[in-house]
Amino acid sequence: MVNNQTETTNVTVFDYMDYREFLREWYYEAKKRYGFSYRVFSRQAGFKSSNIFKLVIDGDRNLTEDSVKRFIKGLNLGRDERDYFRNLVFFNQAKTHSEKNTYYRSLIRSKRYQELQPLAQDRYEYYSTWYHPVVRELIIAKDFDGTYGWIAERLEPHVPIEAVKKSIALLVRLGFITKSEETGLWEQATPLISSGSESDSLVLLNYHQSMFELMKEQVPRVPQSGRDVSALTLGVAKERLPQLKKRIQEFRREILQLVSDDHEPDDVVVLGIQLLPVTKSVRQKV
Repeated sequence: MVNNQTETTNVTVFDYMDYREFLREWYYEAKKRYGFSYRVFSRQAGFKSSNIFKLVIDGDRNLTEDSVKRFIKGLNLGRDERDYFRNLVFFNQAKTHSEKNTYYRSLIRSKRYQELQPLAQDRYEYYSTWYHPVVRELIIAKDFDGTYGWIAERLEPHVPIEAVKKSIALLVRLGFITKSEETGLWEQATPLISSGSESDSLVLLNYHQSMFELMKEQVPRVPQSGRDVSALTLGVAKERLPQLKKRIQEFRREILQLVSDDHEPDDVVVLGIQLLPVTKSVRQKV
């Protein structure tokens, strides 16, 4: 019987953001190297069912607080591994965005995870706060005087100078901005940052939510001459939705290309395009 996980497999939980994938890789490696089996695991972990490991890997069974403890015992995880594995399980099984955020923050605070993914926490911060991308644009504005106060004055809603200072430090760590050795001025390391067409990741969902909140707050404040807000309520056939998404994606790429040469912007704007269903699909009668 295997008594030490480090003797069983080199697969480490810190390399994974899906606990079922970790368990699958861990098991296959242990089976290949030492003939490990589902039955052996169940005996070590204290489960009566001999195939509990397979049920969890296949997604047919979720883990509870009690079964997480048993899995930790069966895998013989160390202290840091135990904490990470538990948070990973409940992050993957979380039903709400708020729950996912709670467990994700715990994951990226893990010392070992930070060693493997040193910028994970910074990326989370960048996409969870609306003004970081705006600061990134303002540092190349033609009338930028190089001070934190200038940026703080330009931001709307108001952002304190100390927050602007931290934002610039964050952008530097992420490699999004750099200082020119020739001029001493800030430069964008890359002209465009786009999350792509669509993503289910928690980090980008945080970004979209922060944008929704910003728009909700700003629409009543901005004069009509300075904004363009519109909404369409459309009845569409199901097969039309992929066409609409494609046209929106093409439009977004066109806008990005249009502003790609604006190296010294006068203003920073947020363009939001939403295509969201507001009805439930009707089940077809058999």
